[in-house]
Amino acid sequence: MLNDKDLERYARQLIMPAIGEDGQEKLLAARVLVVGAGGLGAPLILYLAAAGIGTITILDDDDVSRSDLNRQIIYRDDDVGSPKSRHAANAASMLNPDINVSRLAVRLKRSNVEKLITSHDIVIDCTDNAKTRYLVGDAAHHFGRPLVFGGAVRMEGQISVFQSSVKGHFGSPCYRCVFPSMPDVKQAPGCSEAGILGPLAGLVGTLQALETIKLILGQPRTLTGRLLLIEGAGSDFIEIRTVARPDCSCCGKPAKDIF
Repeated sequence: MLNDKDLERYARQLIMPAIGEDGQEKLLAARVLVVGAGGLGAPLILYLAAAGIGTITILDDDDVSRSDLNRQIIYRDDDVGSPKSRHAANAASMLNPDINVSRLAVRLKRSNVEKLITSHDIVIDCTDNAKTRYLVGDAAHHFGRPLVFGGAVRMEGQISVFQSSVKGHFGSPCYRCVFPSMPDVKQAPGCSEAGILGPLAGLVGTLQALETIKLILGQPRTLTGRLLLIEGAGSDFIEIRTVARPDCSCCGKPAKDIF
């Protein structure tokens, strides 16, 4: 039940037919895990907090570096050298003190992934580490959670939603269906090697926030089964249809083969 403060805070959302009071209550009841509080996670965390996502868990074991500040807009110069998860959680709580924001300054690993994934409704991949991405993708499938994926480098970005083991979406692709094998640094250089423009990261993170909200609200059209590519230099948006692969090493095998 929304209180008077909720009605005022979320007034511009409540008047939307796609949300209303019922939709806002869904947002407030949702539990979201954000893996990575960097260039994508920074804007995403703020927008999720502003929208009233009731429980946000921020997972990041890194400290703020000065080179982060061109795109990780949740941090300030005085934050350099201190934990990202702490400042990100504080920023979200200051924006919306009525939601539950928690932080974990740890890396996602096989030893903690099941507990973290299964205690949330949706997992959002905002990492820049290939090993973590594949762990998140495999775990989201095997533990039955929607995965909102985003990636960005230079002036290029990509966004998709994976729900391969979620009711109503069986048979849709998992992360490994689209990205079968882990690339090396030459194939997929990270920001530290290739560089990145801040607004491009902000665009991808914002779209991830949008997809997350749509999933919580039960909107019928998400990026499930679609990979959205952004080419920032020409402001081009390209959509690619994605399909499940029968020989996929994740969704094509029993869960016990991987976890």
